[in-house]
Order: sequence, then C-alpha cells, then structure tokens
Amino acid sequence: MAEAAGFKAGVHKWKEDERTDLMAELDAAYFLLYGIDREDVEYILATFSGAGAEDGGMFKSDSPFKRILKHYDQLQTGR
Repeated sequence: MAEAAGFKAGVHKWKEDERTDLMAELDAAYFLLYGIDREDVEYILATFSGAGAEDGGMFKSDSPFKRILKHYDQLQTGR
C-alpha cells in the first residue's frame, strides 16, 4: 500500500516516547474542547482503575496522567 501511494521507506521513524506525548497532548486538547476544568480532569484521570499501577503510580512524573496535565496547562495558557 505504501508503495502504491508513493511513500519511500523510512518516511517516519516511530518513537514510542513521542507517540505517548502526542497522545497526551490530544487527550488534553479534548478536555479543553469539552470545557472540562483541571480539577475535573484530575478526578477523571484518577477514576481509571489500575492506571499507572504497573509503573509506580499514575501521578509519577513521567506517567501519561502527568503528561496530560502538563499539556492541559500549556494549552490553556497558550504555552
């Protein structure tokens, strides 16, 4: 399919950390688009059962939850 579309090999090298960060930014953007305030975002994220348990906690500095909150704050203030 890639050949038929004219894509060359190596168009984009997948980076797991970059993907995780982009997903967190999208989640934050959706929270803002729906008008959900930060306190409610924290509550919503805390309701995911077992989230973050495998890596020591959902509010660990590099957790997806912290990334979402970081992007939420940045998007809300315009960076």
